[in-house]
Amino acid sequence: MHRLILCLLIAMSASALAQTNEVLHTEEDDTLLGPQTGLSLSGSHFTWGADVGSSVDLSGSDMTTFDIDAYFGYKGTMIRTAAAGMGVHKAFGNSYTFIPVYALLRSSFRSEPSLFFMEVKGGYSFNTLADSGSAGGAYGSVGVGINLAMSPRLQSHIILSYGFFTLHKASELAIPYVGDNISYAVLHFGINF
Repeated sequence: MHRLILCLLIAMSASALAQTNEVLHTEEDDTLLGPQTGLSLSGSHFTWGADVGSSVDLSGSDMTTFDIDAYFGYKGTMIRTAAAGMGVHKAFGNSYTFIPVYALLRSSFRSEPSLFFMEVKGGYSFNTLADSGSAGGAYGSVGVGINLAMSPRLQSHIILSYGFFTLHKASELAIPYVGDNISYAVLHFGINF
């Protein structure tokens, strides 16, 4: 009798295991890693990307920069990108360097694909100002993006925005800039996966 019960338990366990394996191989898993059949990023909510461009100093104080930014975070239908990012913005005419660390949000406010989207960034910038040392401060930008190419694996875009850096105690620094904020017109080209 014990052998019969043991054989029935083994048979029921094997049947349940086979049914579970069949379900796992036929249904897609909507977790962060994407479909169960592969770990494709195109089917997941994870995104990463990079932007390259320039920030033109609106005050004319020789603070125009060449920018490289990278970010990683979440993507969805309404929210194109919600991410953490970091950049290196190197001035053209001097040895000033701005390193912003920020939160990034991009959205078209629609669930369907759209040509335009809005971008908002906010964070803190670690600024190295030549012989004056470091002078960190707030960093932010707001702008409009245009989608260039969109596929499940890759998206490219151009973003035009207004940005600013805050220089704490700028009047005490030996720099040719008067004021506590630097305003920029920003043009970036970027891709994300």
